[in-house]
Amino acid sequence: MDLSVNLAPCKPQGLRLVNPVMIASGTFGYDGYGRGLAPDAPLESLGAILPKTFTRNPRLGNPEPRWFPASFREGLEAGQTTLLNSVGLINPGIESAMASLTSGWAGSEANYVISFAGDSSEQWEEMASFTRGVQGFSAIELNLSCPNVDDGAMFSHHPRLTEAAIAGVRRQTDLPLWAKLSPNVPDIAEIAHAAVGAGADALTISNTVPAMHVDVDTGRAVLGTGYGGLSGPALRPIALALVHKAAQAVDVPIIGVGGIMTGRHAAEFLMAGATAVQIGSANLADLNAPFRILSELEALLARWEVDSVRQIIGAAWWD
Repeated sequence: MDLSVNLAPCKPQGLRLVNPVMIASGTFGYDGYGRGLAPDAPLESLGAILPKTFTRNPRLGNPEPRWFPASFREGLEAGQTTLLNSVGLINPGIESAMASLTSGWAGSEANYVISFAGDSSEQWEEMASFTRGVQGFSAIELNLSCPNVDDGAMFSHHPRLTEAAIAGVRRQTDLPLWAKLSPNVPDIAEIAHAAVGAGADALTISNTVPAMHVDVDTGRAVLGTGYGGLSGPALRPIALALVHKAAQAVDVPIIGVGGIMTGRHAAEFLMAGATAVQIGSANLADLNAPFRILSELEALLARWEVDSVRQIIGAAWWD
């Protein structure tokens, strides 16, 4: 069975993944950079690994509590569907990452994709310049759901800002670019067109939805910042609809992410038009989740007697 997919079909060299299952940025191990995973974890068996997003300068993150429930595993086992996070992009900064972390990735058989986020149009391009000549990753995912200090908007909330960020990065690199878009827009197709027009080779859809939860016994919000991002099972139907809409609008691969907990969920995204998927919240409950989900997807394809995963991409239909 052929599980490979191409995430940069317009590039001369392409970007072929051995299978469509990836670890989403921010959920790679307990710290976002692999801590807690067994030394012999078969990371090379996955399509790609996305370590936690880097910013221009180091960030300490948001005040505690940053998670609700505190244990996603215990919450899911108890039937909890409201999973919130407000981590705040804790990271060592892109210069430190390029000088230290990526050398370890270069020596691995796993396929790494770097993720970063800028605060202004100029900063996106500056950050991309730090990646030039650095080994260890095969693509760049642009986390466009971050504040823009130019006018306070989110980059992926406005076509012009989306274009400016991607175009700046594209001037600095020939690597495949994935644009990670926000779900909080009136028309995902408009933003998708802007991203592709500026040079994105694939779109990652979607990020979390703004949300909050109040403990009525204490009268306080459960997160330190009050607000956070809704992830997990409750996000899946939203992300799935956005993936389908974007896949109808643009002719580049779509990477689906949002509440994928099983192989059936992964297949659902593929049928809706995604070429690949990223596993996020499931990792926070079980670090072995991506390997289990890949195995479940393989079993489904075998049961359906499908020779290639590409046969089910976009296969969803209605009477």
